[in-house]
Amino acid sequence: MTPTPAFTDLHSHLVPAVDDGSGSSEESRHSLARLHREGVDTVVTTPHLLLPHLTSDAAIDRELERQRAAFERLLEDLEGTQDLPAVGLGQEIWAPDATLLRRVASRPEVGLAGSRWILVEFGFDLQGTHEGVVREAIAAGRGIVIAHPERYRYLPGTEPVGQMHRWRELGAVLQVNAGSFTGHYRSSNPDSERLAWAMVREGLVDLVATDHHGARRAGVSPREAFEALTARGERELAERALARTPAMLLLEGLVEGRPPRVRAPGAAA
Repeated sequence: MTPTPAFTDLHSHLVPAVDDGSGSSEESRHSLARLHREGVDTVVTTPHLLLPHLTSDAAIDRELERQRAAFERLLEDLEGTQDLPAVGLGQEIWAPDATLLRRVASRPEVGLAGSRWILVEFGFDLQGTHEGVVREAIAAGRGIVIAHPERYRYLPGTEPVGQMHRWRELGAVLQVNAGSFTGHYRSSNPDSERLAWAMVREGLVDLVATDHHGARRAGVSPREAFEALTARGERELAERALARTPAMLLLEGLVEGRPPRVRAPGAAA
């Protein structure tokens, strides 16, 4: 088996019972242990923050607190468990337009493990270019990671790779799901595998993450993605997108000089 660097996973749904991901601490424990065995030493778990469904600032406050409390309970439940990655809390923000993103872009509690980087999805059926969302994030001083652009269904007449280049030119970072390289999403997104490899050829893969949803979804192996990329002569890309770049984003994206808020289960906050 090919030796691998230590991976950092910036997209997963392993906070129990807050979205469509893991349903229990035990399920999260199993998933985190498996990720650790595959070489992941840091996980930022990112429950959905569904802005179109949160119609007031108070509703956003409640949802963020619900997720934070569930994350803290998870760490308590994992206390004493050996061989797990360090874990941090973030969000996968559903923000199909700039006005919605503006509601959270300046919140210090929003971001990947306390960093200035935010993970944003536009919805699988795109309603436009969504370039305004990228501009809004940059204007707010945030770094923006676009979740799984290879899985989106683009509008007729929009060339997906060209649109990805445009997001990149505006300052976004593009995150591909590990399972896309091995055809995991063929049934739900028939073009996802082709687009993932097209992104490789075009130099558009900045990050690879699992988008792990717990036991209900297999096919999210970072090691398999690493091996698939390496087999096609892309080892340097694999090391960069699975290890160096995500770790760098956490370190270089500090808010007010704070260290990234990731910790081993059982460690003091």
